[in-house]
Amino acid sequence: MAMASGDEKEEVLVFDDSEATRQFDCLVGHIESIILSDEFVSLRENFMKKHCHLFCDDEENKLEYMDIYKQYTSLIEGHIETELSARESSFSMPAFLQELSQCGSLEGEVFDLLLTFTDFLAFKTAMLETKQSEESGSSRLEDLLQVTRLG
Repeated sequence: MAMASGDEKEEVLVFDDSEATRQFDCLVGHIESIILSDEFVSLRENFMKKHCHLFCDDEENKLEYMDIYKQYTSLIEGHIETELSARESSFSMPAFLQELSQCGSLEGEVFDLLLTFTDFLAFKTAMLETKQSEESGSSRLEDLLQVTRLG
């Protein structure tokens, strides 16, 4: 980590690429552990089951979808943020989400799940998949999601 300073009174921390990459990879590893936990799976599954019946597979989105989306992001981000803050004292969810959005194309179930926090259409798709699963009798999200460890 290098410190950039000049005539300014504030010092700005600047991470070199390897440090930023290491920190990002570490956070992703923590997130993976969190979302694989029974507590997280149950939290997310219960929320989606509770609200999925309100979603329809049509182009027009109802106003209530956005309210549900906001509740979802608040619940899930809050849980992940609490868990990450316990593991990494300097963690900031807004900074992490901003970094995530700047990374471009990321592949894997961890990133697919994280995308549902920043992309309403990804969230709606997940809700519709849950609704379809409920209607077809495959009621556990674990049956739909396959999460594997990176590295």
